[in-house]
This record gives sequence, C-alpha cells and structure tokens, in this order.
Amino acid sequence: MTTSSRNMISGAYARLAPMGVLVLIGALVLASAAQAAVSISRAELSGTQLRIEGQASPNRTITVDGVAMGTSDGSGRFRIERSGFTAPADCTVDVNDGSATVATARLSGCTVRSTSPPPPSSSASLSSLTVSPTDVVGPDPATGTVTLGSAAPSGGFTVDLTSDNTAAATVPPSITVPAGSTRATFTVTTKEVTNAQSAVIIGTVGGDFSTERHAVITVWDPFHFSNGSIAILPGGTGSGRVTSQPAGIDCTIIRGNGSGTCDTFFPVGTIVKLDARPAADSNFVGWRSLPGCFDASKVRVARGTTITCQPGFFLR
Repeated sequence: MTTSSRNMISGAYARLAPMGVLVLIGALVLASAAQAAVSISRAELSGTQLRIEGQASPNRTITVDGVAMGTSDGSGRFRIERSGFTAPADCTVDVNDGSATVATARLSGCTVRSTSPPPPSSSASLSSLTVSPTDVVGPDPATGTVTLGSAAPSGGFTVDLTSDNTAAATVPPSITVPAGSTRATFTVTTKEVTNAQSAVIIGTVGGDFSTERHAVITVWDPFHFSNGSIAILPGGTGSGRVTSQPAGIDCTIIRGNGSGTCDTFFPVGTIVKLDARPAADSNFVGWRSLPGCFDASKVRVARGTTITCQPGFFLR
C-alpha cells in the first residue's frame, strides 16, 4: 500500500465520516432486497391529499396502485404525501416495494362509492402498467396489470405489449380491457437465466408512444435470488482477524492485506454479526460506516448484493 493510500484511509477513520461503496452482483436490480411484506402504519385521504406511512425493505421504490410515489430510507421507513390523488371507489390502495406480497391499506377519511361498474367511456386511456412480483426466479411467471383512467368503451380497449429483453421475459402482443372495466391482467413469461437480468414491460395504445406506460421485472437464477454476500475490505495500517456469526467469514488482515475467507454468501435476510479482533501489535478503532454495514453487529444480507464492511486496524 502506498503512503498516500495509507494517509487517505487513516484520515477517513480519524474523522469517522460515513462513506463507502455498495458492490452490486449481476445486472440491473431494483434495489434491494428483504423479503418481508410492506406494513402500513398510517393511510389517510384528506380531500385529494394522500398520506401513507409505513415500513418496507430498505432503499426501495414504493408504489401505490402501481405508481411510484416515494422511496424507503436505509431502515425501510417511508412516508408518502401526494396531492391531487383521486380516491378509489373502494377506498383501498395497494402498496408495494417490489416484494412478492402487496400490502392493501384502507384510506381513512375516504367514503366508499358505489361498486357498480362505471359506464363505458370513449375517452378511456392507459393509466398504468404494473408487474407483480417484480423479482422472480426463471421460469416462474409473473402477472402484469394494465389500468385505464376510465371504463373501457363498447368493444373493449386494446393495449399493445412488448418486452425490451425477451431473453429474460416475454409478454403477449396485446391485452384487451373488456367493455365497462378499468383493468385487465396478462401473464409475463420468464426464462431460465444464469445471472440476473431485467426486462422493461411496455404498454402503448395505437402505436402512439406518448401513451407509453411500463414496469420492470428482474429475472434471477435460483442461487442469487436466495443469497447475498458480505465482503471484508481491509483497512488501516495494522493487523487483525474478522470472523462472523453465523460462520462463514474468517478473514486475517496483515498490514492492510486480507487472506482466508474474506467474502462469502449467506441466505437472503440472514442477520450476520461480524467480530473484529486486533493482533498484539495493533488496535481496533471501529468499523467504517458503509452502505448496508452501518452496524457490523447486525448486517442484513440482501438479495443479489455484496455488502462491503471495513474494519480499522492500526499499529500501536
């Protein structure tokens, strides 16, 4: 290690400033990663002002009825406030973070309208296109849904469908929403893959791309769908050893160089505790705060992702 590299790492630890890199495995993924379903702690509608709060997987796009409206923070908390929201007839919304399970919330302050089908409208338009789940193991199928802004007219309303990556996922050429309905579903067929691949599922009307709506699905191989990894990045001028519970990591660091098992896979959702022990000639000054490794005593393994953790060993 050069003198400038040592100075950069030493300075970073002296200031204990948060910084780091989250290493991604595979192709485009929608971030991250836990399997738990979304939980809703608050869901209300005041006039056209929507407010939803709850807990989801960390750093995930939160959708409401298939429309992206916010992002969860590093601990999974999210808060959505949106004006101009039209109340659903049944006063319920589907909230999702890309997980297989959708959370349905009833909006307080909302009055349920008649459930009879709305009259057909000749001014129907494509409002949204969603896919659930957004992460699958090929060749497991997913379900796509097209939703219109108003009821389909007599004869139905046809939406043209395409996939931008047919090596990962394919869709039928079109789907027709029946007259008087506002939505219809279709099957997204996925392929077996050797590593993660994403496909954009696109819906348009009458060849007019200005009507385009889309959703992203990520197709995984079984191993990376079920596992993520943790890697130890040597830091400091000293020496020490890092181990894990459950067992897997056993990394010996000598003057900034690591040997042994310094990275390994664990099942998605596993909470891994890392233990750093300095050598006799060194001190352990703590862990560098890196994405996913803010607390090395409880690192949650994320799907298809390598979480990097860096201990600080310095010579006495």
